Amino acid sequence: MHMRVVNMKIKQEYVEAFKASSAEGIEKLLAEPGVVSSALLQKVDEPASFLFIEAYVSAEAYAEHLKSQCFLDWQAGVASLLNGEAASVEYDPVYPPREAWVQESAQSVEGGG
Repeated sequence: MHMRVVNMKIKQEYVEAFKASSAEGIEKLLAEPGVVSSALLQKVDEPASFLFIEAYVSAEAYAEHLKSQCFLDWQAGVASLLNGEAASVEYDPVYPPREAWVQESAQSVEGGG
C-alpha cells in the first residue's frame, strides 16, 4: 500500500478551472491499474488550498502513475494555476488496515466490489 497526501495552493482566479481539471483527471486516474482511491478536498476557510489524498496498491503503481499520460496531461494543464510548489507526503494507513484497502481494490478490479 502506498498513500500520498498532496497539498496545493492555487492562484485565486484559477480555483474553478483547477477543480474542473482535477475532477476530470481523477476520473481517469481511477481507471489506472493499481489505483485504490483518490479524493480532492478544498479547504473551507481558504478556498484556494487543496489536498489530494491518493492510495495505490504499491509504490511501483504510484511510480507508474507518475509516468502515465493521465498524470502528465493533468500536470501540464494545471502547472500555471499553482501558487507556489505542491508538497507531497507519503503516509501509512492505520484504519482501515493496509490489507482492507488492497482487498477492496482487488475486488473492484475483479468486478466483485
